[in-house]
Amino acid sequence: MKAWRAGIIVALTIASSACSRATRSSAARVAPLRMVCAPSGMAYVSTAGDASGLKGDLRFGGPLGRSAVYLKFSAEWRARGIPEQAFLTLFARESSASTDAPLTLEVWRINADWQPRTLRHWSAKPSLAPPYARTRVTASPAQDVRIDVTELVRFAAQNPERDFGIGVISSGGEGPGVSFSSGLAGGLAPRLELYSR
Repeated sequence: MKAWRAGIIVALTIASSACSRATRSSAARVAPLRMVCAPSGMAYVSTAGDASGLKGDLRFGGPLGRSAVYLKFSAEWRARGIPEQAFLTLFARESSASTDAPLTLEVWRINADWQPRTLRHWSAKPSLAPPYARTRVTASPAQDVRIDVTELVRFAAQNPERDFGIGVISSGGEGPGVSFSSGLAGGLAPRLELYSR
């Protein structure tokens, strides 16, 4: 990972389709159809200037100050219409340091176009807009976080021309903070789960 003067970044671009469909249950009452999407593009930025040790991590809180991960997903999921429910899952890094101090993560709709390979500075990050979701995370022990982003995804489905992805942000805090896997060095990248009928 490369350190930049105004921030730090992990960037990822995935060229192939990143959504997979699950089969529908054959139960008498029709179960929701689940689709799971990996990000087609991802960038991580922070107000800190030291990028050491963050190649596989998306770290929030702690000495890094404010930090954010920006996620793009393939538009393939829109073919199923407006989902009934949607969740964003961040997968914990088991070996990472953590703290008992609770941390707030906010998930916002990204309000402007951006490119993973060129988003390299905290000051250049795209703007965020509602709807948004919020969750509290206790970082010790390390655990996956599943956030209800139904309103964000429904907005994207209804306004495809304004779908620029999802941003997850946090402020700094005490201790080392909490780390999730970027998928770049083992572990799983964030996942978007969509449920429709």
